[in-house]
Amino acid sequence: MYRFIRNIHLLSGLLASGYLFMYAWSAVEMSHRQWFGLQPKVTERKVMLDGQFAENPRAAARELMDRQGIRGELRNVQKTDSGFRIRVVRIGAFTEVDYNRASGEASIKTSETAFGGALVQLHHVAGFWHETGYFIALGAIVAVVSVILFVLGASGIYLWFKIHNERVTGGILLGLNLVYAVGLIICMSRG
Repeated sequence: MYRFIRNIHLLSGLLASGYLFMYAWSAVEMSHRQWFGLQPKVTERKVMLDGQFAENPRAAARELMDRQGIRGELRNVQKTDSGFRIRVVRIGAFTEVDYNRASGEASIKTSETAFGGALVQLHHVAGFWHETGYFIALGAIVAVVSVILFVLGASGIYLWFKIHNERVTGGILLGLNLVYAVGLIICMSRG
């Protein structure tokens, strides 16, 4: 039984380590943006939309996605006094469209980030309510890693109590982990 739990513990740690490293790195990036220069590349353009889209933001979004090459998941559809605002999100970029009903003009603003900015976006992905497959897949990865962390903790506790002569090593590793976690929290709070 011990060997099986040990292998589960090691495998769990290996499976979760890549995602957890990305999560930690992106947390530091969010806290210290000035260190990483995460300024997005912004492009803006204006296009005309037919009057048929004036009251149907989702149809307007579909038209813009087809005609203007905007890719991603439609989010945050809001009515405004002059028309509506929509946001289309994909990993590494988001597009905001402001439609003016009176002029029929849509202002399209696209912000594209480098790899570091994409990691920050990945940091916030969760859930299965998304429209696009890759966001759903990323939500599934978050769920799997969450379960793996519980398995890692439970197997670690089992191993801790099973091996009496390695409790000192475990205590040292636990202490180092605590110092690292507190240090990371301090670094993030000073941003």
